[in-house]
Amino acid sequence: MSDSTQKARSDRPAQAMKEFAQQGVDYSKNLAEKSEAVADATSKSIQQTYSAAANEAANFHVQWIEMVRENTNASLDLALRLITAKSPTEFFEASAAHTRQQMETFAQQAQQLAGLAQKATADAMKPMHSGMKNVFNKAA
Repeated sequence: MSDSTQKARSDRPAQAMKEFAQQGVDYSKNLAEKSEAVADATSKSIQQTYSAAANEAANFHVQWIEMVRENTNASLDLALRLITAKSPTEFFEASAAHTRQQMETFAQQAQQLAGLAQKATADAMKPMHSGMKNVFNKAA
């Protein structure tokens, strides 16, 4: 056997190890790039979710404050009617009418706030839901 043939045979295992090591490096680089893309997508999704939640919370609070204002005005109107009542009958009628009206108003407001809370939750989760789809697609 010639020296060149013997050297070629002895280089094969070294070359195979070198190729195997290069595959490992390439795989690690690819995995690191995918991990970075997933982390970026997750971060963006979380930021969008937080932003949506903050906006919906602000909308909810604005509506709630408006309801408090309406209820306060109704109570002040009642106080004025009670103070100016000319008889006990007028006093009790105004009080009963106010109570009926406020019970209806409270029921409507409770439904409205429940709807706002559900909408806020659903809207806040939309970016997270779509973001997680993107994350899993990038990871695949």
